Amino acid sequence: DPSEAGWSFARLLFAISEIDGIRRVRFTTSHPQDFTPDIVEAIGSNEKLCDWIHLPVQSGSTRLLSRMRRTYSRDQYLGVIEMIKAAPRPIALSTDIIVGFPGETQQDFEDTLSLLQEVEFASLFAFKYSARRGTDSMDYDDHVQEEVQKERLAILQELQRRIQRKHNDARLGMHENALVERFRDKFQQWVGRTTQNRVLNFDDPNGVAADESLLGSYCTVHVTKAGPNALIGELVSVDQRPAGRHPQPALRVLQ
Repeated sequence: DPSEAGWSFARLLFAISEIDGIRRVRFTTSHPQDFTPDIVEAIGSNEKLCDWIHLPVQSGSTRLLSRMRRTYSRDQYLGVIEMIKAAPRPIALSTDIIVGFPGETQQDFEDTLSLLQEVEFASLFAFKYSARRGTDSMDYDDHVQEEVQKERLAILQELQRRIQRKHNDARLGMHENALVERFRDKFQQWVGRTTQNRVLNFDDPNGVAADESLLGSYCTVHVTKAGPNALIGELVSVDQRPAGRHPQPALRVLQ
């Protein structure tokens, strides 16, 4: 904030969390260059701020990051990660990766894989490079072949799948707080997100909410199963329903 008030982003997060009726604050997306210690301190000390940060890296190769004009190096990015991991409470991390950026060598790609192994992101959005008009990279003469891009993307996604499975397996047996987003007719399950932005699909074994909608509610869920992309559990309790809204019939398919 360039004004005389001089509000920092961390101060804004605190102010939003103090608004009556707000139980959870989640934000995206941060640039590594702008991620300051006071943001980590805010998340670490205020439980209304979700313990999850999306911090795009794009590549684990400093050489390639420079070519992308990302304004930070691998070591600088890892320095921010180290700061986040030192927070008073564990914070889940996610990121973006571009595979096959023009000029990406096998060593550049290996650097990206090693970054994933070092950081162990809770989730990842990975894409093959695609040319965009008006960008310098479109005019580069060393584009990576499509087949190589596909192969590298598959390798990266398989590594990340194993990392995510490890993270999610560690949640087995825990109670998670989920904000309910929708109902899956096919599986007769509610779908929510935890404070760490993990997808949590859950059943209502006791029929507590059989005739009411849980959309927008905060629920405590016992985690019984885990996969690489989601947690599965059973409803323990409905902790808070949306204010000012009457329960609506749930969209359930009768068997």
